[in-house]
Amino acid sequence: MVCLSSEGTVVAIVRDTICTGPKRQSIINLAPSKSIATIFAEVGADFHYQPDSFELLIQNNKTGDTIVLNLHKDKTLGEVGVVFDQAVRNTLVISTLKNSKTMSLVVNDNNDDDLLLGASASPTTGELPSSSTDPPPALMSIDYPCMVEFRPPRESFNYVGLVNQAMTCYLNSLLQALYMTPEFRNALYNWEFDGQGEAKSIPFQLQKLFLNLQTSTKSAVETTELTRSFGWDLSEAWQQHDIQELCRVMFDALEQKFKDTQQANLINDLYEGKMLDYVKCLECGTEKSREDTFLDIPLPVRPFGSSVAYNSVEEALRAFVQPETLDGNNQYFCEKCNKKCDAHKGLKFIKFPYLLTLHLKRFDFDYTTMHRIKLNDKVVFPEVLNLNSFIPTATCLLENETIEDRETNVKCDDCSTTDSGSALDDESCQCNDISSTVNGPDDTTFPDDDEGIDVSSGNHHENEKNRRQEPKGPYIYELFSIMIHSGSASGGHYYAYIKDFDKNQWFCFNDQTVSRITEDDIRKTYGGGPVRGYYSGAYSSSTNAYMLMYRQINKQRNCNAMVVEQFPPHIKNLLQQMKEKEENERAAKERENDMFKLKVYCFHPTQNQLLDIKLFVFAEATLSEAVSEAHNRFKLDGIAVEDCRLVIYNKLQDCIDCSFESDELKFCDISSKINIYHNDWLLEIKQPGMDFQIYKPGGVNMKVFLINLEAEEVEGPTNFHVNADETVVDVKARLAKILNMDAATIKLVQETYSNEPHYLEDDDMQMKIDPNCNGYKLYVSNSLDEDPDKPFCISKLNKVIDRFVHIVSIDIVLPDTDIGTLESLSIPPLDLNQNLDKIELASGDRLNLRTSPQPSAGITCEGFGDQSNSEDSSLSDSDRTLVGDAPGDCIGMLSSSSNSPADQHMASPSDPAEDTYNHEVFGNPSEEMNWDDDHSADVPQPRSPNYYFKATVLSNINNSDMFNDVDYTKYCRVHVDKRMNIAKLKKNLEPIVGVPVEYFKVYRQYPHEIELNRLTDTLGSTKDGDRLIIKLGRVLRKDEFAGKVYHLTPENSELFTFLFEWITAKGQTVGQVKKDILHAAKKQHMLDIAYNKSRLRLKNWKNPCKIYLDEQKFGDDIPISNNWEMFLQDLGEGEKVTNTNQLCLFVKRWCPSTLTLTPFHEVVLNTPTIDELKKKLSEESGIPKEFVEVAYQKGTFPCDMNVLDIHNELEWNPNVNLLESWPLQVYQDGSVFLYRDSRERLKEITSEEKKEINQRENARLGKFTSKSYSPRRERALKIYLDTSPNKSEESCGD
Repeated sequence: MVCLSSEGTVVAIVRDTICTGPKRQSIINLAPSKSIATIFAEVGADFHYQPDSFELLIQNNKTGDTIVLNLHKDKTLGEVGVVFDQAVRNTLVISTLKNSKTMSLVVNDNNDDDLLLGASASPTTGELPSSSTDPPPALMSIDYPCMVEFRPPRESFNYVGLVNQAMTCYLNSLLQALYMTPEFRNALYNWEFDGQGEAKSIPFQLQKLFLNLQTSTKSAVETTELTRSFGWDLSEAWQQHDIQELCRVMFDALEQKFKDTQQANLINDLYEGKMLDYVKCLECGTEKSREDTFLDIPLPVRPFGSSVAYNSVEEALRAFVQPETLDGNNQYFCEKCNKKCDAHKGLKFIKFPYLLTLHLKRFDFDYTTMHRIKLNDKVVFPEVLNLNSFIPTATCLLENETIEDRETNVKCDDCSTTDSGSALDDESCQCNDISSTVNGPDDTTFPDDDEGIDVSSGNHHENEKNRRQEPKGPYIYELFSIMIHSGSASGGHYYAYIKDFDKNQWFCFNDQTVSRITEDDIRKTYGGGPVRGYYSGAYSSSTNAYMLMYRQINKQRNCNAMVVEQFPPHIKNLLQQMKEKEENERAAKERENDMFKLKVYCFHPTQNQLLDIKLFVFAEATLSEAVSEAHNRFKLDGIAVEDCRLVIYNKLQDCIDCSFESDELKFCDISSKINIYHNDWLLEIKQPGMDFQIYKPGGVNMKVFLINLEAEEVEGPTNFHVNADETVVDVKARLAKILNMDAATIKLVQETYSNEPHYLEDDDMQMKIDPNCNGYKLYVSNSLDEDPDKPFCISKLNKVIDRFVHIVSIDIVLPDTDIGTLESLSIPPLDLNQNLDKIELASGDRLNLRTSPQPSAGITCEGFGDQSNSEDSSLSDSDRTLVGDAPGDCIGMLSSSSNSPADQHMASPSDPAEDTYNHEVFGNPSEEMNWDDDHSADVPQPRSPNYYFKATVLSNINNSDMFNDVDYTKYCRVHVDKRMNIAKLKKNLEPIVGVPVEYFKVYRQYPHEIELNRLTDTLGSTKDGDRLIIKLGRVLRKDEFAGKVYHLTPENSELFTFLFEWITAKGQTVGQVKKDILHAAKKQHMLDIAYNKSRLRLKNWKNPCKIYLDEQKFGDDIPISNNWEMFLQDLGEGEKVTNTNQLCLFVKRWCPSTLTLTPFHEVVLNTPTIDELKKKLSEESGIPKEFVEVAYQKGTFPCDMNVLDIHNELEWNPNVNLLESWPLQVYQDGSVFLYRDSRERLKEITSEEKKEINQRENARLGKFTSKSYSPRRERALKIYLDTSPNKSEESCGD
C-alpha cells in the first residue's frame, strides 16, 4: 500500500523477518529528501532494535529492484535511486545483519522462458522476496556481494527444463528434485559406467541427463533416452502415474543397477530410515518389536473416517506414531502374563534418513460414492523441521556421537522387553519446540498487502531463542523440494518448487520452463481455500503440495553440487563425448537445413500416368546431378539422361512455368531468384534429337483452341506457354511448328479473363500478358472468313469464337447400367431405336485432341486428374463421341432424394417385364409427359434453341485422383454450352447413360453432392473441370412422392428392416400400392406375404401408427408428401380393423409370478375406453374382467423396460375411462399397453437373483450400471531392467 502525498511523500510498509521485536509489520513515511540514517533510527525505535543491529532493504514491487540501505546511510532516498510514483509500491524489509563484507543489488530477471502458471499455486511473477537470514526464516533469500552491481539475467538464473513427452510431468518433477539434491547428483557422477548396454543402463542415462541439465545451453532437454532405458515405449508417455510411486520404483531400479559398485548403498545411505513396529503390554510393560526400514513416510491428510484434516505436517507425524489400543475382543496375548491383555500397538522412529521424504496422502477413496477423490485440505509444513522429539534418546546425545552410536542406543530386536514406550508416552517427548507454520493473526493487518509468509512458530520469542541457541540433536531438517499436484483424482499436472542450496533461492520447475517464485506461492501449496459447493469439491483450490523433501542440517554431510572443474575424469570424458555428439548432430542438421526438398513430377512414358517423388538435394548440387537422381528414382529405363531436364511445373494448370538456361546451375543460385520450396518440379522428357523449349520466368500459360471454320468445330484445349518478351510472329512460328501449319496463314485471337477476344493482326507487336492473371485463351485458325476482305468483327471466326465462349468442359461419372443392376432397380433399358431421329452419331465430330507425351512439345493436352496424356490415350474400341441436338419441348421434373446404385433399392411399378404397371395412374411411359407444366398439350410450345453438345465416353481411367471417392465404371468428358438447361442436358446424356431420362438423376459435387432437380435451370454456374455424377433412380412426375418402405416385425428383436424406396401418386388406393409393394418385396427380399393377411401403416420415427385401409386413397383420404415412411406388416391372419374410427393397440401380458411378458398381440377397440380394453382382454385371456389390470407404456415403440420395474413402477388401472383423457392421452393406433391378473402374486427373489436379472435386463436394454464404468484403465508403473515389457517378473515394481 502506497499513498502519495504532497512533495512526493509516500507511506510504505515495513516488514520484520527477524520476528524478535514486539511487532512484525508497521508503516513509515518516506520522502526523496529523507536521509537513510533517519530511517534506520525510526525503524529501530519502532521495532525495538539498535540502528546498527539489523539489515534494511527497500524493494520496488513493480520492477523487483532491491537496494541494501546499510551501504548508503549518509545519503538520502532520492540519491540512491528510490522511485516515488503512485504506481510503485516500496516495501522496507528488516533482516538479520550478516557478517559478510560483500553486498550487491539484485535485479529480478523475468525472461521469456519464465512460466506463467494458471494454477492457484503458480509462481507470482515480478516479485522478489526479502533478504535471507542465518538461519533463514524465509523460503527464498538473496546473497549480497561486495559492490553494488547489476548482474545479467541469465547469470543468476541459469536452469534447464525438461521436455514433457506427453504426460510425463510427474517424471520431470522428480528428476529435477533429484538433480537439485547435491549429495545424490555427486554420488551419481562418481559412479563409473562399464561400457556395456549403454541404451539399457539407467544410471548412465541419468548421468547424461544430469550433465545436460548442468551444462546445456538449451532452455529444455529431452528425457526420451532415459525412458527408453526404463523399457518404456511411446505409449508410456501417455500414461500419468503417481510421483511417489515413481520415486519408489526408480530407487528400486537404481539399487539393482548399483549392485557390486561403490554406490551399492547409495539409496539406503541417503534416503533410508528405520522404525520399530511394536506391541507393548499395558499390564507387565513387556514390549515386542520388529525393526523396519522406510524410504518415505506416508502421512494421512485426514484421520480415518474424519472429515477434518490435520493442521500441519507435525500433527500428522504425531498421529502417525500414536499407538492403537488393543482391548476388548481385540486384546493382545502376552506370553509373559500368559493371558490376553490390553496393549499398545504402534510405530516408533529410531533413525531418520539424511534426506527425508514426506508423502501427503491426498488421494483417497469415497465409500459413499465409490469413487477416488482428492483431499485438498490445508496442511501446513515448516521450512525447518525439528524431529528430535520423535526419538527420545536423541535429545540426550552428545554432539560428538556418531550415527552408529545413536543407532545402538535405540535399537531393539524382536525379543526386547524394554519398557521404552511410545514417543508420546512421556511429557518430555512432546514436540513443543517443533518449527511450525500454524500461525495466528498478525498484530498489524494490511488488507492490501498479502505478500510473504510467516514460516515461524506462533511463539516468536521462543523460536528466535531456539534459533540462536541452535537446539541440540541430530534430526533438524530444512525444506528444499515441494512436489505439487494440480488437478483431481482422475488426472492433473505435477510440477516442483525446489530450493537451490548454493544460491539459497527457490524456483518453479514446470516441465520445460523454470521461473522464480515468492513465499506467497509456497504458501498457496498448503491447500484449502474458500469452501465451494458440494458438487464442486471441498475447496476451491485443487493445487497443493503432494510430496515434501527435507535435508538434514549436518555440517559434516552437507555439501554443494560439483561444478564442471570438479567432475571425475570419466564424467569429463562423457561430457566431451556428449559435446562432440551434439556438435555432429548440429552440423548434420545444418547440412539437412542446407538441403532442398523438391517434389518432382514425371509423365512416365511406360506407365502412362503422372508420378511424383520427394527429392533431397544439397544447395551446392547442380541441376544435372538432380536430374540423374530423379532419372534413377523414376526408373526411366530406355530413356537417356540427356533427354531429361528439371523445370518449374504448375500442377494446377498442368503446364511448365519456367526452364533454366544451363544444367550446371546450382540450387543455391536458383534459390536467390526463385522460391524453390513453393514450386513443384517436373522431369521433362523430350524426343531424341529434338531441342528443349525455353520457358522464361514471367510468362503465362494459355489454353490453345484450334478452330476448323469449315466444320465450325473447336478442338482443344491444350496448354501453351507464352514468354514475356515474345512477339506475335514468334508465337505463330512456334505454333506452326507444333501444329504443322503455315505460319504465314495463321490467324491468332487472344481472349483475356474478361472474355473479350482481340485479333492479333500486327506480327511485330509484343504479346500483352500479365503474369498475375490466368484464364488466357488463344484461338488458332487458317483464316478469318471465306471472304478474305471481311474484318474480324463480322467474320465467321469471330462468330465461332463468340459461340464457343459459352462452352465449358465438364466430366460426368456414369453409373453401372448392366442388366442385373437395372432389373434389381426395376428400370427399363433405353430403346435406342426411338431416339435415332433425335441423336446424330457423327464419328467425324470427335474431339480430336492431340496427344502430347510431354509439355516440352509446346502444347500439352488438358490434364484430367493426374493423367499425362489426353483422353485419346485411354480410349477403347467402345468409346464414342456423341453429338446431339437438344430435344424439343423439354419440361421440368420433380425428383426425390435417393442413394447411388450401390446402396439404393428404388423400386418402381413401371417394370415392363411385369404386369404390375398401373396405366390408369401413371399413363403410358412412352408418351411425352408434361410433368411440371400446366400448359395444355394442344398449345404448341416454342422450340428452344440448339446448343452445342459433344461428349467422349471413356471406359478406362488409368490414374485419376478426382474419382477416388466415387464408385464408377466409366466416365465421359462433355463440351457443352452453359446456356443449356438441365432437361436438355439429361436428354443428350440419355443414350450415354443407357436408360430413359426419367430413370436417372444428375448431381453436382461441390463440395457435397447436390441434386440438379430444377430442370429449367441452366449450366450457367458451371466451370471448366466441374464434375457431375449420374445416379440411377426414377424421376418423379407430377403428383408423385417418394418415400421408404419398412417391414414391421414386432415379435423379433429387430423390430423393422428397410426394404426399398418407393413412389406413390395421388389417387392411388392403398390396396393398389400394397399389391405392388408385396410383389417387389417378394422379388427383391424373398418375402412371401399374402395380400389379405397384410396391411400398410404409417411409420412415425420408430413407432407404428395409423393403419391404412385398402380402399383409402393417397392424397384424398391419406395426406402424403415427399420422404414419407410406411410399414408393411404381416398379420398372419385377416385384417381386424374395418373402419377408421376403430383403435388398434399393441398389448402384452405381464406374468408377475414368473417375471415374464408374453409376445405382442393386437386388440381392436370400437370405443376408446378402459372398460372396452378390459373387456377385450378378458375375452382373450380368460381372466375375469374385474381382475384385469392395465397399464399404459409411454415412450418409443416397443416401450421396453426392466422387468424388475414393471410391477411397481407403472401406473396400473389409471383412474380414467377414456383413453384420450389425461394422463393417458392415447389418440392413435400402435400404442402399447400391458395387462395382468390382479390375483397373481409377484415372485419373491433373492438379492443374488435380483442382481443377475438386473444385469441381464441391462444388457438386453443396452444400459450399463455405474459399477461397470471406468473412465480410464490405469497401467501399472514398471521399470524393466531388461527393457522387455512382456517380462513382468524382471520389473522393479508395479
